[in-house]
Amino acid sequence: MKVKMMAGLLATGMALCLLTSCANPDSAFDGIPLSYDDQIREGGIKDDGRFNKTLFFRNDTELRASDPQVIYISDTQSEEFGYYYLYGTTSPDSGYEAYRSKDLQEWEALSPQKGFLAFTPPKNNIVQQAFWAPEVIFDAETKLYYMFYTGSLSGEGDWGNKYPCVAVSEQPYGPFAPSTEAGLDATKLLIDKNKANAAVEEASRGDWIVIDQSPFVGADGNRYLLFCRVSDPGDNGKDSVWGVKMNSWSEPDYSTLVRLMSVGYLTTDKTEKAEYEAASPRDEGPHMYVRKRDDGTVTYYLTASINGLSDYTVIQSVSDSPLGPFRKLTEEEGGVILANDHLQWDHLRGPGHHCFIEVEDELYIVYHQQGDRQNGEGWDRYIAIDRVSFTKNLKGEEIMYINGPTWSLQPQVNAVAEYRNIASQATITTTAGTNTEALTDGLLSLYKSVDYVKEFETDKTTVITLDFGDYREIQALMIYNSKWYEKAFPYIYRVEFDFKNDQLPDGETAFIDKLAFDWKSYKNNNIDEMRPGGSAVAVFAPLLVKTIRITLKLPLERPEELELLDDEGYVVDQTVAAISEIVVLGK
Repeated sequence: MKVKMMAGLLATGMALCLLTSCANPDSAFDGIPLSYDDQIREGGIKDDGRFNKTLFFRNDTELRASDPQVIYISDTQSEEFGYYYLYGTTSPDSGYEAYRSKDLQEWEALSPQKGFLAFTPPKNNIVQQAFWAPEVIFDAETKLYYMFYTGSLSGEGDWGNKYPCVAVSEQPYGPFAPSTEAGLDATKLLIDKNKANAAVEEASRGDWIVIDQSPFVGADGNRYLLFCRVSDPGDNGKDSVWGVKMNSWSEPDYSTLVRLMSVGYLTTDKTEKAEYEAASPRDEGPHMYVRKRDDGTVTYYLTASINGLSDYTVIQSVSDSPLGPFRKLTEEEGGVILANDHLQWDHLRGPGHHCFIEVEDELYIVYHQQGDRQNGEGWDRYIAIDRVSFTKNLKGEEIMYINGPTWSLQPQVNAVAEYRNIASQATITTTAGTNTEALTDGLLSLYKSVDYVKEFETDKTTVITLDFGDYREIQALMIYNSKWYEKAFPYIYRVEFDFKNDQLPDGETAFIDKLAFDWKSYKNNNIDEMRPGGSAVAVFAPLLVKTIRITLKLPLERPEELELLDDEGYVVDQTVAAISEIVVLGK
């Protein structure tokens, strides 16, 4: 890559530092070439961390943990107020570790500092091994943290039957001790087998082998608990999701015990198959998001993980009641919300077992993915996060949509970012093309089966204009590429910024020629399509900008180093181009 001074502008006092630049020195455009860093890296998915971490995050495989749950410490009386706490399958032979973070990316293990794990079973604890998938909730009435967890009986090992328990602590880091509320103690399980069997139909009676407990508070203010029942007798021996209202966090109301999901079907009455999980033996890792709207209406989004290790997938079902009935959405309706797109991608594996966390004005999903991104083998799994939005599917239903799973640069979490995405605050126009609104709708185009998330598309040279109406301080631009190989751009022909400063009060125009897209990193090696979620990036010193113009020139001229072989079905001369999203990081 070339290094180029931004002639003239440095002398104005803006002090735009010397950065890596791909600007065209032979450009005939009448303006000031802008020095910038395109953040292109050499070393694949994980490199030496050279990207700008004040502006972006990236899901590198750094924190090894499975089945994550994250809570925000909102209790102002707690010494941990303001931290995010993460729990997961971290120390299955001995208990659970707790991690904390201020930004959801840099996580600190608490046991080295405190001298103990968040939970270690006492000698008389009913479960002693294989501690999986804990979740913690703070109760504002009791001022206590409740940890729901499962484990195996002594001597059964990792793959022994799992049973549900609950532990309590005054602090989020523990130590958690077995609950003594509602007649419980270390020798008792949370779910009483006899009481549960008495509450369900005969076909569903049996041993209540349980994993993946997940507590939540409904819009009605009541406590609820979700869990996966392993080898459910009433669901043909397959794993299913159940729910129950809780009298307290230590006592289920067995009269409300109900199956919420059945494997392979959209509803528990099994009248319509869920085609995307036809071969799946499990619905597990449930988590509820309660969406409360300003008009008083509420939707419950019950999400769960399906399929096996390498093709773990998160799906969504909806209801207007915390205990259903729930209906899984079909794939066309938006039922699949986090996946590897039917194993078509070659850059990540096994995204799943998740939770949702509200971070100021944003909603995030926290999940694990395989450390072996290409093959998805083994049990080394790592934490990842991505943004969550709500949109409407083709039937007009409001559904959850996730900008993920990603491995590419994404705008930094708003709560810790100095520069946020302000693109949607601009008036956007184009000289040619369709779906202009898709450029700033906040939704990344990822899955081939999803038709309700659009891409801007053009078959003519077009100029995309973002007019902020007034000058805004910006520091980075991200132009997300198409998911379709035949519509993906190798570079953006030109970007122009109308800016001003103290030395140029009447304004001037800075420009970038041929803003590169890292084609080789985003080309899928399995099939002729792009790894989705990638963007052409430009980072520069803060600049007061009123208008941005982005020129996409057609037909696209390919750099010679790109291997485009028409006898292998590749597109050589593209006459159509598409953009998924534009992000402007500014104030």
